[in-house]
Amino acid sequence: MKKISLVFLFLIISLSAFAQGSKEDNQSDLTPLDLVCGVPIAPPALALLRMIETDAMGDDVNLSYNLWTGAEQLIAMLQGGQADMFAFPLTVASKLYNKGFDVKLTNVNTWGVIYFVTSDPSFKTWEDLRGKTVYIPLRTSPPDYLTQYFMSEAGLEIGKDVKVVYSTQAEIANLLVAGRIEYATMIEPQMTMAMMKNSKLRCVYSFEELWKQEKGEDKHMPNAGFGVRGSFLSENPEIVARFEKEYEIALEWVVSNPKEIGILAQKELGVSAKVIENALDNMGMYYQSAQDAKEPLRELYELLYSFDPSSIGGKIADSGMLYESEI
Repeated sequence: MKKISLVFLFLIISLSAFAQGSKEDNQSDLTPLDLVCGVPIAPPALALLRMIETDAMGDDVNLSYNLWTGAEQLIAMLQGGQADMFAFPLTVASKLYNKGFDVKLTNVNTWGVIYFVTSDPSFKTWEDLRGKTVYIPLRTSPPDYLTQYFMSEAGLEIGKDVKVVYSTQAEIANLLVAGRIEYATMIEPQMTMAMMKNSKLRCVYSFEELWKQEKGEDKHMPNAGFGVRGSFLSENPEIVARFEKEYEIALEWVVSNPKEIGILAQKELGVSAKVIENALDNMGMYYQSAQDAKEPLRELYELLYSFDPSSIGGKIADSGMLYESEI
């Protein structure tokens, strides 16, 4: 009888130890996956902030972001593995893919967000820029190449008829506000911020409207989207599919809640809440998967290729650049 009791006691201890070990194993299995997104202080970041605030990806994904301010920094971030997904200009997406980087474009989320601003009351057409200096942000991005395209269409030769100076969005905005420069290509929300601080500034061209004049009133000009490293995608297809779904939901919320997203952007990015609220209507934000955006992407890349093949990496990227969910 005593022997049976000892056996029974040993069995209980063994089962308890097994259960404790299983519990610890399960806890280790639940360690969240780190998903780091590289984003600029620009419209694509807003939906990501909403996703982080609401824990949209759930307990099994630790969603965070690193900020980039230029294409070189973005590329370094990609090469150094400092981000798994990232928001980027569509020219940069094409260049990276055509140069052999293992990237996929997952969506297009920002359309027609580029504007031309001046404090010159006599400015009427691109031709008025002859002999002037134009400031442009994000070198080698759509704001850069499209500004050059529209000026060249007006018969202006860059470097001869017009001087172009590149700088950061923040620096250009500050120079406009201070009245130290007269002409600049701007992206929201920096345009609204500058115009709120300097009443002499006015928006003379919406690139979206110029695009429609060339392509048709029903056309929209794609500017930026999200992408993913191919290795991260192959290892985490379900996570990427879930991100896309939640990003679309968050983007819809952003567009419908200008005041709330303004407060969140001020907290996280240091951008004035009022600026975000006022600029939201000009940001052109809506979601299209990369597959659904094939046609506008083709139109953009064909136009840029005809103007300067190097602007998109020497060729129009094949369909392998476009993410397609298998979930």
